[in-house]
Amino acid sequence: MTSVSDIPVTAAHLSCFVHGCDKSKMPAEPDCSAKLDTAGRNRKLQAYLMSLDDIESNEDEQDRLFTKFTINTVYASYAAAQSRVRQYTQLLALLRCEEDEWARKVEKASNILPDYKPKWILQAS
Repeated sequence: MTSVSDIPVTAAHLSCFVHGCDKSKMPAEPDCSAKLDTAGRNRKLQAYLMSLDDIESNEDEQDRLFTKFTINTVYASYAAAQSRVRQYTQLLALLRCEEDEWARKVEKASNILPDYKPKWILQAS
């Protein structure tokens, strides 16, 4: 016995159902066995081509292991990048402190001889 879900429904069938039409003008149901045969042949062809390329359609232990290693590599690369960002941020903070210290020294030096301008400042301008 066929159930409702076993009956193929085409766009024309749906259109007739929604808009109402003459059932005699409705197209005949498509041949399901031909579609199943075509799908089966396509699957066999795909499996054959994959076998020529040494590609397996089912996942084995090596595939799972490769996937795990790939994911671990991504996580390790992300952690390394975070660590580098943290280190660069610390280096930047140290360099800013050093820059501030040199700025204080320059200010002190300019207070000692206010009229003196070093040559390198004039050349850089």
